[in-house]
Amino acid sequence: MNVLRTTLAVATALVIAAPATWAQEKTAAVPERGSREIEVTVLGMSCPFCAYGLEQKLKKLDGVKELEVVLQTGIATITLKDDADVSNELLKKTVKDAGFEVAKITRNFESEFPDFNPKP
Repeated sequence: MNVLRTTLAVATALVIAAPATWAQEKTAAVPERGSREIEVTVLGMSCPFCAYGLEQKLKKLDGVKELEVVLQTGIATITLKDDADVSNELLKKTVKDAGFEVAKITRNFESEFPDFNPKP
């Protein structure tokens, strides 16, 4: 019983502390001029563990230079290496494998893959 209480206390502390830490990291990270970014709006993330799990999956994609997953907004921002790109299908599959759903994909650069914005 004490182990369960301790585990719940730690999990609660992470949920409370993590958003503040992530917000600080977001303001500190300034994208490079001309960087290739993909924003993926993700549905279904409800806790820091969700965001962490998604981050671990997305980091494994070829061409990823930097990655930021913001739980509060549900947006994963992927900064790619020069000339790299990731298909919408691979992004959707990776997000689905992490247990979530893609609502929107947008790029800040010209790509052979059109932005993915499903109709409601």
